[in-house]
Amino acid sequence: MKITQLFKIYWPDNGGGIAKVMESIAEGFSDCTQEMIVCQNTRHKKSADDRYQGVHVRRSRQLFDVLSTPVSLQFLFDVKKRTKDSDIVIYHFPYPMTDLAILFGLYSGRLVVWWHCGFEKYQKLAPFYRPFVLHTLKKADRILVSSKGNIDHSETLRHFRKKCTVIPFCVSDECLQRGKAYAQKERAPRKRIRMLFIGRLVWYKGCDILLKAFAKMRRQDCELVLVGKGPLEQELKDLAAALRLTNVIFTGMVSEEEKFRQIEACDFLVLPSVSKAEAFAVVQLEAMAFAKPVINTALKSGVPYVSLDGVTGKTVRPGSVRELASAMQELAENDSMRRQYGENALRMVQNEYTHELMINRHRKVFEKLLMEN
Repeated sequence: MKITQLFKIYWPDNGGGIAKVMESIAEGFSDCTQEMIVCQNTRHKKSADDRYQGVHVRRSRQLFDVLSTPVSLQFLFDVKKRTKDSDIVIYHFPYPMTDLAILFGLYSGRLVVWWHCGFEKYQKLAPFYRPFVLHTLKKADRILVSSKGNIDHSETLRHFRKKCTVIPFCVSDECLQRGKAYAQKERAPRKRIRMLFIGRLVWYKGCDILLKAFAKMRRQDCELVLVGKGPLEQELKDLAAALRLTNVIFTGMVSEEEKFRQIEACDFLVLPSVSKAEAFAVVQLEAMAFAKPVINTALKSGVPYVSLDGVTGKTVRPGSVRELASAMQELAENDSMRRQYGENALRMVQNEYTHELMINRHRKVFEKLLMEN
């Protein structure tokens, strides 16, 4: 079986959550022939072939960038040429260049659309882009989503429900093993309650709501750590200063090792996202793997289906400073609640969100598609 994955970017140029899913699939199907077709991270580079962790990566030259979307004619040629002998072609949605390749019939093989999120980021172009998306979904042999919530709350996917299969994301084996070892250790009581945010500092993450909620907390023995960078970094630092918050730490980007250390050092994770552009948030699973409770928001996406309200953490209304502050206050004051939620979280990750389970679910989908061919 040959598997070809299509997206706009991949490690080490850039990545994020979608690239992690691509990498997880690549690792799980090491017994198959594989290729990634992506774009260069800058228009000044020529097309190139390389290998990343044993998988062949074709990096197509981009002409320019529109709305953080690399435009590349070479990408279209590469899809046509390099999928000729593919059995499974996985399109990690959204990337409009791939929709064009599908529209022109440039791909070969069974088409699997991995629906990571809607196309809210293309809101201004939505009336124009939507017909292309609908065509892609009609052509798809299977549509994968990370949570049932992403189907229930998507006006687009509802029409294709029969094609959809839920395959939850996973944590890495390294994260799971390290988290399990950490959870078994005896730990001394902390002097301060530490709350943690991990993610890009962009509008839909709701970090401004987080800072305002933190400012409303009555307890003074708390600190808030924000891990990540993004276009709103300085604006958020200015907001923290305006709110006179002296116990807020911005770390910037960190390594995977440092990210794990930050999770170990926290008492709970806060994910204050305000838009369903946040479709799942793997960082919830990473914190849960270390037996950490999670505060998330009741988005019309997969987010509240990952960490469950009253089971592994608290879920609040998106954009509500009052509700978020109240949830943070409640977890900060209740050691036994944090411990119980954390134990439930670790158990849930071990039972539902392992890499082995994720790959087995993919394999079943792919094998069924090839049997139908």
